[in-house]
Amino acid sequence: MTTPALSFLRPDDFRSPTDRDDTNAFRGLFAEVDRRLRRDEGGGVPVATVSVLLTRSYTVSGTILQPAPGRAQGLTVRGLGKRASEIVMTGAEPLLVNNDRWMGVRFRDCSFRSTNSQASYLRSLSTGGAQDWGWDNVEWRGSWAYGVGLDGPETSNCNSEMWWNNCHINGSYGTAFLDIGQTPATKSQDQFLNYSFRDCKVEYDHGDFVRAQRGGFITVDGGSAIIKGQKPDGTTSRFFHMPTAGHADAVQHLNVRGTRFELRHPTSQVIKSAWNGGHIVFDGVSDTANGFKAFSTLLVAHEYTNPGGVSYRSCDLVGRHAYRQTAPTPRQRVVYDGCTRENNRTRERFLVVDGANALGAPPIVHVNDGDGIK
Repeated sequence: MTTPALSFLRPDDFRSPTDRDDTNAFRGLFAEVDRRLRRDEGGGVPVATVSVLLTRSYTVSGTILQPAPGRAQGLTVRGLGKRASEIVMTGAEPLLVNNDRWMGVRFRDCSFRSTNSQASYLRSLSTGGAQDWGWDNVEWRGSWAYGVGLDGPETSNCNSEMWWNNCHINGSYGTAFLDIGQTPATKSQDQFLNYSFRDCKVEYDHGDFVRAQRGGFITVDGGSAIIKGQKPDGTTSRFFHMPTAGHADAVQHLNVRGTRFELRHPTSQVIKSAWNGGHIVFDGVSDTANGFKAFSTLLVAHEYTNPGGVSYRSCDLVGRHAYRQTAPTPRQRVVYDGCTRENNRTRERFLVVDGANALGAPPIVHVNDGDGIK
């Protein structure tokens, strides 16, 4: 039995000589992808029969993947390599809009760049259809309002199972690169979960790397993470920002393993979290690269309000850690196991514990501490 050759579509196949940019070419291409969908014999969602091949740099001014009725799965977009294949967004719209339609989408070996700070890369809205997107060897550059924004109506769920492998998150972000639960009053958005970053180079100018207003269960494995600049308004940029309390414990999980963090400015933080349940774990990480700078001694690099379970294992830590205890937190546990500090090597200098319930908070435990803190 002969296996048919993989079929590719290229944007240039749909470009009119009169077009000033490639927006219409991409819209025509994705319309053709829709036209060629076939039935999935093992299920009810149609599957793509072609892949998209990016062979050069393209300039677009509007949304290229537009909303369409129904659901579909199995789309792959691939290039020749980062920056060899690039889409440049000049308009103020989302580059891609997935309105409860596409599942099982993959992007490989390409770059995306925005020259408009109002643009966003992906706006994904879900009531169950949008899920299972992955990026492999992909890069983002330029100025964005946000990168990947996950939202949906009151009955929303999914927008889940997303991963980034060997990617480069560059540029700047008005809110965040990954903005989970953009309508935080919608409690059902706690179903937005399972986001993984593996061996990524996160080196961006300003904004949050991950902002989880709803949902969660985030894993970062390896790689480097640097906030290079400062926001124009002087406010704080953070790698992880969890500003909303009151989630289900099943989504209040952050696991960071073997990652090197670099905070270059006093307005940067590794984490600020209001999660009051679940677990936040840093395992074998270091954020001490700029610990020699004068601002680092007073830098509050990690900040929590009424946390649940917080664990640091074999970590090298910079600055100070703050715990705001404004209310009793059931099942609270904070443990530092085998850690060292670049500065502030006593409990009194390292920890800031305050708030109306500070005296009633459970103790912060130090085990096998490299600086002798007990």
